Amino acid sequence: MTKRLYLMRHGETLFNTQKRVQGWSDSPLTQTGIQQAKEARDWFKANGVSRQAIYSSTQERATDTARLVAEHDNIKQLKGLKEMNFGIFEAQPENLLPKFRPGSRSFEELLVPYGGEDIVQVGKRVHQAIVTIAEEDSAQEFIMVSHGAALWGLIQYLDIAFPEGLSFGNCNICLYDYENGSLMLRKVIDPLDKKEVVL
Repeated sequence: MTKRLYLMRHGETLFNTQKRVQGWSDSPLTQTGIQQAKEARDWFKANGVSRQAIYSSTQERATDTARLVAEHDNIKQLKGLKEMNFGIFEAQPENLLPKFRPGSRSFEELLVPYGGEDIVQVGKRVHQAIVTIAEEDSAQEFIMVSHGAALWGLIQYLDIAFPEGLSFGNCNICLYDYENGSLMLRKVIDPLDKKEVVL
């Protein structure tokens, strides 16, 4: 039986506004981020999506977003949904990060020498976390709140063809179908601007 997964990025944070690397470090949601999470909640309500099976990464910004979306405290945290580790660049200005190689759309393994993670390995752990829950939880719909690089890592790990220029803004949602161990990306949804990209 096919299950539906709404894999979502957290709302805007203090570090987002300061253009600082978050990764495994954390910063709180801004008032804008709180409002974004509430708008995402309203999108889920308007589209009849169940908000009972809600998971988040163990990081504050994701958990707080999940609670605002759920309107209840029964949020289950998963370490596998954590953001990418950026090594020595954690909490530093984003402009200090290594530049992508020509033709690349991600850091690939560029952060590994600096104590960070390979983005494909990030995608692998996100995938493992999702598959485990999809197999163990009887719910047919899930909402999981994670992070931008973690969402992109999953795209990379699954080797999904992704439209040029499409990225994950705060509270953007990747809608996946899950069946027999396979994840299929169907849409990228911006609940704030009420836009969808069908893949």
